[in-house]
Amino acid sequence: MVAERPSEGGEQALIEWLAAQIAHHSHLYYNEASPEISDAEFDELWDELSGLSPRHPQLQRVGSDPPPGSVKVEHLFPMLSLDKSSTEEEVSHFVAETTAQSRRFVCQPKLDGSALSLEYRRGRLVRAATRGSGTRGEDVTANVRRIPNVAESLSWDGDCHVRGEVVMPLAIFRDSYAEVAPNPRNLAAGSLRQKHAEAGKGRAEDLVFLAYGAEFPSGGSRHPDSPEPPVFEYDSEVISWLQGVGIEVAGNEVVGGSDDDSTSAAIMSVVRSWTEGRDAADWEIDGIVIKLDRLGKRELLGMTAHHPRWALAWKFPPEEATTVLMDVDWQTGRTGNVTPVSRVAPVMVSGVTVENTTLHNRGEVERLGIQLGDKVRVVRRGDVIPKIIEVLGLAVASDMEGRRHSDGTSFAEPLPERREVSVPTECPRCATTLIEDGAFIRCTNLDCPARLERAI
Repeated sequence: MVAERPSEGGEQALIEWLAAQIAHHSHLYYNEASPEISDAEFDELWDELSGLSPRHPQLQRVGSDPPPGSVKVEHLFPMLSLDKSSTEEEVSHFVAETTAQSRRFVCQPKLDGSALSLEYRRGRLVRAATRGSGTRGEDVTANVRRIPNVAESLSWDGDCHVRGEVVMPLAIFRDSYAEVAPNPRNLAAGSLRQKHAEAGKGRAEDLVFLAYGAEFPSGGSRHPDSPEPPVFEYDSEVISWLQGVGIEVAGNEVVGGSDDDSTSAAIMSVVRSWTEGRDAADWEIDGIVIKLDRLGKRELLGMTAHHPRWALAWKFPPEEATTVLMDVDWQTGRTGNVTPVSRVAPVMVSGVTVENTTLHNRGEVERLGIQLGDKVRVVRRGDVIPKIIEVLGLAVASDMEGRRHSDGTSFAEPLPERREVSVPTECPRCATTLIEDGAFIRCTNLDCPARLERAI
């Protein structure tokens, strides 16, 4: 674990701490599929370091190096990150900096999954690799071949590297994994990298690959019998071509305008529309990628060590609110996992009144250090079960004021006395002694009524 935020040593000590935090959490996110902080908290660390030391080497790194012992793959075409934005002013600045008579952009959903590169030689899949550090990833070909919609061969017998995202459909997550994992993104990443099937881990068969682009080798990098790659003027044409050769794509919308202002307005119209409709998506979407559509202009703009200058990621605002932890119930699921479900003072999150959230497992309760009577931050993304992501300290009476149930009636319960969350040692349904399994506690009774009921 990275040390606490320094209170001494001045600005340089803080810079070193921030860089170490970013490296630590990047490793957990990309290699372990077990992030300890939210995306918004990571962005805060990044922005703080950028403000103090904008040229710091950590800010030029993409992802994290593949873990020791894994099979490494050198990316012929780097898999860079994206510059980010969250205001209309930043979008307008991006448009003004990149247009120069090319006011045509393509907008794509920013899928909250795991980035993947599929390498096709003579039209056949030969290798699949994670993003890793951006220049070197981990070979995950065996697991990727089990993803149902990944094409083993294309209806074109040439060489190309297809770039996209692996996601888990929300319907599958809710039906099969909600009680054992915090979100679909962690499962998607873990499913790609696992060596053996494990309880609580996702299956590659439950994943979907969605492409957002392609690169074509040239010269000596191409198979001698491979045909010349197609010629495209626009990136949106590449997306259409991918669909035509048998690759499922993430979708896109081409927008433009007569000048910078009208172009920015058109992009923001798409942003607002997709933001409002994100809850209807089949998988988690955490933003919109805005890219210059004309490929020739992209080549002129080039890239930094961290991101292309011709693309920008609009990050959706977090769907979160603060409330008070009232109590914690423990429920036995169909796999035997005994899961903590928190009861919170009613709070509106993304247009829905939330009174219960998941705490995932015993390990999450311990990690958060949560107690009854704490003020907490709750997040809800799409239709995924709301969850507590942060403890904000001891709640006070004013934190309980003005709260109402979903039917409009007042919430009249008093502020609970602060006390630790009690972790059961016996199954709450059948009283079987629970066993510890890492972060989980489990009921091993196959005839437990709770397991039988949920298995139906």
